[in-house]
Amino acid sequence: MTFDYFYGTRADQYSFIRVPKLLITGKEFSSLTIQAKMLYGLLLDRMGMSIKNKWLDQENRVYVIYPIKEIQQDMNITKKKAMEILAELEGKGLVEKQIRGSGMPNLIYIKQFIAA
Repeated sequence: MTFDYFYGTRADQYSFIRVPKLLITGKEFSSLTIQAKMLYGLLLDRMGMSIKNKWLDQENRVYVIYPIKEIQQDMNITKKKAMEILAELEGKGLVEKQIRGSGMPNLIYIKQFIAA
């Protein structure tokens, strides 16, 4: 497969997922897989939609709704792998999941790991 060069304004045609640099370079996060770091970036990206939708709980904390099925599709992985990666982020304390039950998707709280 041969790929073309970027020309002129076409260089700005992509949208990007931002992953905090500290998540990549910080020793405290060295045990996280690259997939977990990417999922964290995807979750941060989803937070913009949450803010627009005013998805705030009673304590004014922003939550994200990102069903496992959508994580699977976005990352091109199996359901089992999506659940493992989310559990990895939970285990490190970077996200907290609130289970709602009754077939409703879980709420995911993204933790801020850098002091504000």
